[in-house]
Amino acid sequence: MNIKAKLDKALLNQSFENEEVSGIWLKYRSIAKMYSEIEKAICVLTDLKTRRSVIHYGGMSSMIGDDRSGEETEISSIWEDEILNKVHPEDVRKKLVLEHYFFHFLKEIPMAEWMDYYMVVNLRMRSHSAEYLTVLHRMFYAVEEDNARLALCIYSISGNNVNALLHENGVIVNSMNGTTLYYNEFKYRDVLSAREKEVLLLIAHGKMSKEIAESLEISLNTVNRHRQNILQKLQVKNSIEAYRLAKAMELV
Repeated sequence: MNIKAKLDKALLNQSFENEEVSGIWLKYRSIAKMYSEIEKAICVLTDLKTRRSVIHYGGMSSMIGDDRSGEETEISSIWEDEILNKVHPEDVRKKLVLEHYFFHFLKEIPMAEWMDYYMVVNLRMRSHSAEYLTVLHRMFYAVEEDNARLALCIYSISGNNVNALLHENGVIVNSMNGTTLYYNEFKYRDVLSAREKEVLLLIAHGKMSKEIAESLEISLNTVNRHRQNILQKLQVKNSIEAYRLAKAMELV
C-alpha cells in the first residue's frame, strides 16, 4: 500500500454522521474562492465525506498552463491529479508523507485544537514553459461533528525569502501561537517503540520470527505480538508494506 492509499484509508474511513451538503462546506467554499482571488492561488477544497472537491483557479494558473483565473471546477475525487501531475514526482511523495504525518499528529491532540494547525511545504511545479517553479503549498482541516470534514489546500507562488525559511520536508505550524514543528519533531515519529523498530528492521533483512526471537533474546510470542502491533500502528496488511511505509516516513 503506497502513501497515497494510506492517506485515502485514514481520511475516508472516518465516521461521518451528516450526509447532506453542510454549512461548513458553503462557508469554506467562499474562503477558498477568496484565497484564489487575493493570493492569485489555486485552491482545492475537499469534502472528505462526499469525496468530492472544487478547484478555484487564481492568476497563478497562467504560469502552469492556460489562464483559468476566476474559474472553478468540481471533481469527484479527493485528489487534485490535474495539479499534482505538474508537481515534481519527488515532491509529490514529500507532500503526501507530510500530509500523513499531519493527520496522525492531529489525532494525538484534542480535536478542539485541530483548526489551530496547518502544514506548509515547498513544491516544484512544472510551468507552461516546462521549467519548475517553487510553489508554496498549505493545507488546513475544518472540523465538523468530531471529524476532519474538509481539507483546504492552497497552492501559491511566494518570494524566495519565504521559501528559504521552510525546512525542505515541510513544517506544521500552530497559527495561534506561532509554534513550528519541523520534520523530525512530529509526535508521530514515536509511533513505533524502539523494540518494534528493531523487529521491523530484522524482518526487512529477511529474518524469520524464530530467528528474531533468538537474536533479540525474547520469546516467539513476544515477536509475534510486536509484529501485530507494527501492522496495527501503521495500518498496513503485511510486514513488507510496514517497512516501506516506515522507511518513507523515516521511522527506521
